[in-house]
Amino acid sequence: MNDVGSYPTTEEGLQALLKPPARKKDRWNGPYIKKPEALKDQWKNQLQYCYPGRHNPDSYDLWSKGPGGRSGDGDDIGNWETTEKTEAFQE
Repeated sequence: MNDVGSYPTTEEGLQALLKPPARKKDRWNGPYIKKPEALKDQWKNQLQYCYPGRHNPDSYDLWSKGPGGRSGDGDDIGNWETTEKTEAFQE
């Protein structure tokens, strides 16, 4: 974020870690990730990104669609707290 002054927009997405977004080329000092495969989860699906986040409105959401391969089907893995996650860790 310090290089360009903001997180990538949802439209720019995680590709902004590999290639400079058009409006930020003069401030971009990447690539920040060397291999595009780093933007995939263990099921070989693209990681999902949203800024501003729905779960983290002051920051961004980053998530895997999980083994089901669909967002919102209950097996997503994200950078936010959920009641289900908290309860699972308490068992």
